[in-house]
Amino acid sequence: MSNNQFGIYILTYPGDFHLSTMLVRSIQYVSPDIPIMIIPGEGFDRDNHPFDVPIMPEPQGFWGRIGNMDRDFWAFQGPFETFLYLDADTICVKSLDSLAKRIKAQEGDFIYVQPWLPDDEWLAVIRNPSHPDYQSYRQDVRSAVGSDALFEFDSEHDFLAHRTFNAGIFASRRLAIKESDLEALNKAETAFYRSKFSIDDWTWDSKELFFRDQGRLNYLVHKLGIPVFPIAPDVICRSGADAISASFEEVQNDAKDFHIIHWMGSKRPDESFFCAKPLFTIYAYLWANVGKQAGRFVAADYKNLQECTGYSLWKHYYEQDYGSMRFGKRLHSSWRDVKRVWKLSERSLRLLLKRIT
Repeated sequence: MSNNQFGIYILTYPGDFHLSTMLVRSIQYVSPDIPIMIIPGEGFDRDNHPFDVPIMPEPQGFWGRIGNMDRDFWAFQGPFETFLYLDADTICVKSLDSLAKRIKAQEGDFIYVQPWLPDDEWLAVIRNPSHPDYQSYRQDVRSAVGSDALFEFDSEHDFLAHRTFNAGIFASRRLAIKESDLEALNKAETAFYRSKFSIDDWTWDSKELFFRDQGRLNYLVHKLGIPVFPIAPDVICRSGADAISASFEEVQNDAKDFHIIHWMGSKRPDESFFCAKPLFTIYAYLWANVGKQAGRFVAADYKNLQECTGYSLWKHYYEQDYGSMRFGKRLHSSWRDVKRVWKLSERSLRLLLKRIT
């Protein structure tokens, strides 16, 4: 594999193979010349997996000690000189070739991200407590980067200086973040947990300080002074909470005005009967209702969708590889959604009672 190649990394675990395998198929269809490599998550069995693309070897040193979702940092030590990283809960609907061309002309270290906002526009709100969007901007930092304890963790760093970005989709260069950068942060973070929180058993899933990999990536990018650019227009991402659809026919005809769907906590495609009407209508109504009351983004027409976002496209690739979905597997997946619908119903009722009392 050439060291000056542009490639795509996907971090995946056994629990999301039904998504990551179809993500691979979707990339292979729209951009067949771009190489793909799997970053194996914890629990990945190298001798028993469904992928027909290379699996990244486990790195040595501190890189190899990184666990959980933070293994997305492995992209910075992989074989591709420049890369696009994608979470497993995404699917590609449009060619990524223009991104590869743009990155080829990019010099030095960089990171392409989404969402993105010019610093002056961000600061005009975050530095003005009387601005109507001030509280939502501050909450964005808390939910995307970490708790207010960050200001004590590194009092010399301005955590409010830049728009936070999502760690599920980004592009960068090999070794823009180095092993020594991550190891130094890990030592400082674990020491802070002991002194501030009296927690000795820190794990990669600990969230009292950083919001896991996303918080650490946002922090390191700005701490190290890595230039940040918008990944759009070469990659336009839509959320699974958007009121959109995507079919294979639309992909064939290059009919979509976006490149990637990122489900990010919304209903994701699987074998469940709840992925399409009529049962999806129940799920969508409850999930949208709870989401809006909890302050999450949910498109106004989400509850009117015929199926969960991107289901038809995912189903096409699934049936292409595995044939028609088996009834028993569909029942098993549907039972999980029955339990989710029950929990959503309970939460919706509690939120309603809280609002009227």
